[in-house]
Amino acid sequence: MYTLIIVIGMSGVSGGVTSQIVGKFRNLDDCKSAASQPHAAGTVADPGVSVSWGVIWYCTYTGTN
Repeated sequence: MYTLIIVIGMSGVSGGVTSQIVGKFRNLDDCKSAASQPHAAGTVADPGVSVSWGVIWYCTYTGTN
């Protein structure tokens, strides 16, 4: 099982980093496919947010179930 995680780094006065699980997938290919199209139906709909805030998507292995 793989989990797609979004990590958002914010700059400025109240800068920081936050992350959120976006989805779970049976295989790495499905997770990578979802991560390569985050603006199609992902949590962040505005591509400008990715540039100004530093949004990064990760696929990580979470175990056999």
